[in-house]
Amino acid sequence: MKKMILLGVVLSLTMTGVAEEEAPKVQVPTFGTMRIDLATALRLARVRNSDIALAREAVKQSGAQLKQKEYLLIPTLSFGASFHHTEGPLQETGGTIQPSVNRSSGYFGAGAGAVGAGSPAVPGLSLTVNLADAYFEPLAARQNQAAVAAVGDTVHNTVLLEVAEAYLELVRSQAHVAVAEEAVQNASELAQHTRDFAASGEGLQSDVQRAEVERLIRLGKLEVARGNLAITGAELARLLHLEAGVELRPVDANIAALPLIDSAKPLNELVAAALESRPEIRQSQALINRAEQRLKQSKYGPLVPSIALGASTGRFGGGTGGAFDNTDNRTDLNALVFWRLNNFGLGEKERIKEKRSILAQSKHSQEGLIDAIIAEVKQAYVEVTSRQKQIIIAEDAVKSAQSSFALNHSRTFERQGLPIEMLQAIQSLASARQYYLDTVTAFNQAQYRLYTSLGQSPSNQK
Repeated sequence: MKKMILLGVVLSLTMTGVAEEEAPKVQVPTFGTMRIDLATALRLARVRNSDIALAREAVKQSGAQLKQKEYLLIPTLSFGASFHHTEGPLQETGGTIQPSVNRSSGYFGAGAGAVGAGSPAVPGLSLTVNLADAYFEPLAARQNQAAVAAVGDTVHNTVLLEVAEAYLELVRSQAHVAVAEEAVQNASELAQHTRDFAASGEGLQSDVQRAEVERLIRLGKLEVARGNLAITGAELARLLHLEAGVELRPVDANIAALPLIDSAKPLNELVAAALESRPEIRQSQALINRAEQRLKQSKYGPLVPSIALGASTGRFGGGTGGAFDNTDNRTDLNALVFWRLNNFGLGEKERIKEKRSILAQSKHSQEGLIDAIIAEVKQAYVEVTSRQKQIIIAEDAVKSAQSSFALNHSRTFERQGLPIEMLQAIQSLASARQYYLDTVTAFNQAQYRLYTSLGQSPSNQK
């Protein structure tokens, strides 16, 4: 069973870059009990979890934004028609007023708004762009996309960690139910023996009441364990976006320690692996790169000209009154190049200061992130090693409790002692089993946290 669980874990944690449509299909019921293992839970999370879906859409959005920036040097096409009518006084170029003018003109073709000698208000083919923006905006957008993709990988890792921990909690809750059921059985047997001894005059009625209290307490704890099983199942169902009527039950009946990380590896090697693989590092570096591009854009933008190009062709005609005479082909071409210095350069100077500060903030954020990752790896590593030692203690506790229970049970059946003497052995056995389950589950969860802190969970789904 232990090998089967570990195999499922390793397969799930190495299936990187699986797109939603490529993930294996899993039959998900809408009502009733669903048996689930860890590999299936991780697979369902990749295709059904809402946080992962949101992160995936954010990556698509950033890709579309990048394409828009890459298209800045592609002209815009406009087609249409326009009508212009003037009636009343009109001033000529030389200043003379024409007292009564009544004229009309019309245009249709590539562009719109052609009147008299002026170019169409809306060119048929137009391009207005600052050449610095055309160069730097795609570079910044590409870094932004890389940062968003890294955020998506972080969300992916975080959700899978939550799913793994929730599944291990579900297994522990089911095992707690089994321990509680065993304790109820032992307490019920104790209560029956004390009643028999009291009836034969060998025991006390007070012992009967003590045994009955223990039986009732164990029944209450069994109900608590069953309730916790339903609660942990509901949490896992939330992460997997399952229907409200679905109750999850783990396939794994037993809890075993999962050696995901080689405990012999030095801590400094684990830290180095984390700093190399964590998506948060890729995100912070992309943000630094984006800030650098923005700073360069602010520095060189005023030195690089803007261009405005326009080309229109269509049919134009007009005449006095509402007549349209002399309709013929018309072509307009415009080309402008200009430099712009905002606020006499004062605004540009402050903009450079702003971008330089943003770059410094990004670098400081990365420093803090590195410190946080190092601390996270160290804490997870310490917890794994500590829990590993506690497992040995818990195993010894269970063995001792089992031996004590067996000896007390034998003494009772051989009439060498009173049944009530088994009370403490029953309590110790239940406590030792629960301690073992809690310790192994905590060890496995700590291993997953350490594994994720190294950036090793699936993180390439796009």
